[in-house]
Parts: sequence; C-alpha cells; structure tokens
Amino acid sequence: MYARSAYYQSGGAFGFRDQLQDSLASKYVSEDMLKKQIIKHSKHQFEEGDVEHWWHDETKRGIRTRFSDDLLWLVYSVCEYIEFTGDFSILDYETPYIVGSVLGIGEDERYDIHEEGELKESIYKHCIKAIEKSLEFGENGLPKIGSRRLE
Repeated sequence: MYARSAYYQSGGAFGFRDQLQDSLASKYVSEDMLKKQIIKHSKHQFEEGDVEHWWHDETKRGIRTRFSDDLLWLVYSVCEYIEFTGDFSILDYETPYIVGSVLGIGEDERYDIHEEGELKESIYKHCIKAIEKSLEFGENGLPKIGSRRLE
C-alpha cells in the first residue's frame, strides 16, 4: 500500500484495484484505513462511471482503460466496509468525479491529465455509476470481462 512499486508501476502510482484489495485486509487493524482508501479512490472515478486504472497524485496524470473489473472494486470495498463496521454513513459521503476525454473507438487506454470536475455526488451514487457502467453483456447474455475493446 505504501511502497506502490511493481514492475508495471515502478513510479509509485496508486492502483485503483491494487490499493483497494490491499486495504480490505487492513480493516482488521484499522477500519479508518479502508474508509480513507474508499474515499480516495472514489475521487478517481470518471463522471461516466469508469475509473483510472492507476494515477500519480502529484501530476494528476493517470491511465483511463476499458478494464471491466477496476470500477467494481469500489462497490465491493464499500460493501465489505459496511458489513465489517456497520457504518452506513460512508454512503452519504460526497466526493467529486474526475473528467477526461472518453476513449475512442479502437482505443484501449490513454495516459492523460484528469482534473477534478464540478460534479460531486455521494459514495452511494459513485457505486451506482460503477455498477451501471459494468452492465455490458455479450450475445450469449454473459457479462463481458477483461478489457472491453470497441472496434
């Protein structure tokens, strides 16, 4: 959580999925650490519901991708937090979204500057947007997973 150094993130970037996964274990030591990670990560969700896969706080630069699981880690972490603590008030906490150009057809990812937008909503609404964004199904009725490429 503090080192943030992996072969694909050697520059110390925050990973949306990675840090939320790590913070889930921290709830046994510090419920507040999990809560702070949830709040921090909610601020790296785009108004459209998707999230930065990873980012650097110092530069406001991060990578927007089509990964289908990152955004749902916010929802899962919030559910785990509430189940563990009984604290539903986190759902009312308001945080801003970030704004950035939507990925174009055939574009899998883009590293760019993503500024804080004007829209600010509750963690509950952030979770709803994540779920709605994830509801993309294939012709067989199963949810699409991985990096959803648009041709």
